[in-house]
Amino acid sequence: MVACFLVVCAWGGCGFVLYWAKMSTTHLLDQPLLAMRPTFLVLLVFLTALLLSSASATANDWSEVTTPSHGSAEVFGSPAAGCIGGAVILPPEGPGYQVMRLLRHRNYGHPSLVHFVQTLAENLQAKHPGVMLVGDLGQPRGGPTASLHRSHQNGLDVDIWYWLYDRVPNDDEVEHLSAHSVLHADRRSVDPTHWTSAQVDLLRLIVDTEEVERLFVHPVIKKRLCGQEPDRSWLSKVRPWWGHDDHLHVRLRCPLGNDACVSQKPIPPGDGCGTELDEWLAMLAKPKQAEPYPKQPRPPVLPPECNAVLHAD
Repeated sequence: MVACFLVVCAWGGCGFVLYWAKMSTTHLLDQPLLAMRPTFLVLLVFLTALLLSSASATANDWSEVTTPSHGSAEVFGSPAAGCIGGAVILPPEGPGYQVMRLLRHRNYGHPSLVHFVQTLAENLQAKHPGVMLVGDLGQPRGGPTASLHRSHQNGLDVDIWYWLYDRVPNDDEVEHLSAHSVLHADRRSVDPTHWTSAQVDLLRLIVDTEEVERLFVHPVIKKRLCGQEPDRSWLSKVRPWWGHDDHLHVRLRCPLGNDACVSQKPIPPGDGCGTELDEWLAMLAKPKQAEPYPKQPRPPVLPPECNAVLHAD
């Protein structure tokens, strides 16, 4: 609410400044910058800074909301700049799964995402013993996290650990257990002690779900799949991305009827095992090359509907 008040004040101040400038300056837009009144420039800089700080505060407010908005589920914007109204909660535990890091309050999403996770867990448990560990879905109303994570904003993303736990984790483990990397220490090859048929079946169950648009894995995992799978046609949805060596990241398609939902560009034709993957692996092959994680992003520009979602009952 404070952020909204600051934005209103800032825009009101901008209006006053522009009116004052019009009344006191002849043909302002035709004048060189240095010809503008110093006072006008100072006010303009101040109000711009105020607007930027207000936008940042508004972005951080999303992590402070503890409940979804009322009404039917509706997705606005993209996974990297969006929100969701009417989200539903994924229960902390259910048949075949356990949500991790519950204190983060990121087990909310579109109903189709919640149904996907529950169905996936049941299908995986029918094939392999163990408990599927679920990471982040999204915040109660989506939007950017306080850390400005680049995705999980519109209720269609979920992280799933590769590791199937041998029992239901206790409360302490839910908050503090660390995910296993499935790579060797050099991060150049898959560790077979952590990569078994269970992990392959997990990925295959995900890809075979119609609502899944794509899933992200570490490039070395994609390489392993390209080399070991006799039928590579299902690998097109499996996309390489840095950091996904201890968990995979699933993204669902925009739900039907959600016209304000923004999809990613379509996946290129083919299985993704050729030149595209070679480019990722070439970056890993460079001497002493750390994985080039993206720089800390700026607060995203959200769709206008998200302001109403954030402040709705």
